[in-house]
Amino acid sequence: MKRNDWLLAIFLVIVGVSCLAMSATIIVNPSAVQAFLYNVLLICIWIGIPAFIATVLYLLWNRNKRGRK
Repeated sequence: MKRNDWLLAIFLVIVGVSCLAMSATIIVNPSAVQAFLYNVLLICIWIGIPAFIATVLYLLWNRNKRGRK
C-alpha cells in the first residue's frame, strides 16, 4: 500500500472510533467531554488488545515459518 492509502485508512479508523465514542457518550451523558474521552479510551483499549495479540501471534507464526525453510 502506498502512503496515501495508509493515511486514508488511518483517517477512516479515527473517524469510526470517534463516531462510536460520540454515540456512546450521547446515550450516557451528552454534555461531558470527560465522558467522551473516557469512552474513546475504552474503545481504543478494546481495539488495541486484540490487535496486539493478533500481531504477536502473526509475528510468532511468521518466524516459525521462516525457521522451517
